[in-house]
Amino acid sequence: METNRIDQEWVTLNAIRGMVKIASKGSMSKSTYDNSLELGGVLYPELLGPENSLLLRQRESDITREFRQLAEVQSMRDDIKVNPLDLVLKEIHEFETLIHIAKQKDVKDKTKTDALKKRLAQLQKAKSELEIKSHSENQLIFRDAYNADRKLNALPHGMGSRYKDFELPDGNALRLRVLHPDKPEHITGADIIYERHNDKTGKISIVIVQYKIWEDRTLYVSDKRMRDQLKKMKAFTCSNKICTANKGDNTYRFPCCSAFLRPTDRLQNADQKFISTGEHIPICRINECKTKGLKGAEILEYDRIKEVSLSSELFEELFNRGKIGSRELSHLELKQLYTNASIIDTSDTVVIYAQEFTYDN
Repeated sequence: METNRIDQEWVTLNAIRGMVKIASKGSMSKSTYDNSLELGGVLYPELLGPENSLLLRQRESDITREFRQLAEVQSMRDDIKVNPLDLVLKEIHEFETLIHIAKQKDVKDKTKTDALKKRLAQLQKAKSELEIKSHSENQLIFRDAYNADRKLNALPHGMGSRYKDFELPDGNALRLRVLHPDKPEHITGADIIYERHNDKTGKISIVIVQYKIWEDRTLYVSDKRMRDQLKKMKAFTCSNKICTANKGDNTYRFPCCSAFLRPTDRLQNADQKFISTGEHIPICRINECKTKGLKGAEILEYDRIKEVSLSSELFEELFNRGKIGSRELSHLELKQLYTNASIIDTSDTVVIYAQEFTYDN
């Protein structure tokens, strides 16, 4: 059960980080896993919030984990909910009192209180980690932007209206919506739908990335759920010809591939070092890369996709430069696409819907 939970958090965290890397134009300082995990806690607290995330807890200090365990066991013993923060605050008060007494007694020998002060510092760190902080503009990767009513594209049916706006380092704004299953345990993957608005042309280029966990750089693509998800992506992009360049557009760029599959390395345990080296493969190239695995199952393997796939760094750089992604679409074209196509199914997938646009103060 814990392995499944780690998979669900890990694939979602990687999708959020992928979105952050696009929005921050590849900034390594902003797109750290810690920053992305903090943003994920705001966007999807049921999965990545401080009270729920296994990954977040494993990145806490040993002293914080100690008090979480103490609270959990005491809750079992006393049959009441024990808050770890309350235990920490009680112990902080005790140590502060003892150190204050030593100071009043004019204890000059620092070795008589140095261990107490060290423990107090640890307790203060646990306190700061256990406190559920309000995520002010100074604490998040991007600063909160004023939620004005900006006329962006109409959303796909059923996507709802809840969103959060952030101001990006380049002066643009990013509107984010995160849609997810009612229960985190239903998550099998995560999708990014990213709109890049061109202020010069007034048009929009989009890209869709589907994140999936693979094992030993092998992904099974023959199960019905995976086939259905890829079919929806293809219907929305290729079938609607958003992968076809506009007539007369002589801009140098790669083909207008708009939908990518991004296999993601599995995290074996929650305290493992966070590293993911997945590749982005255009969904229109999947069939030529497939091979047969055990019992005839269709699989994708790294050695077969690396010739046609893009690394994360290349993908983000090329999309931000307008070299990959859909052809530029008018607002009306995109609205029509969203109206006519059902690409979003949040029954088992986290959907991160991001609209980057010019920020108007």
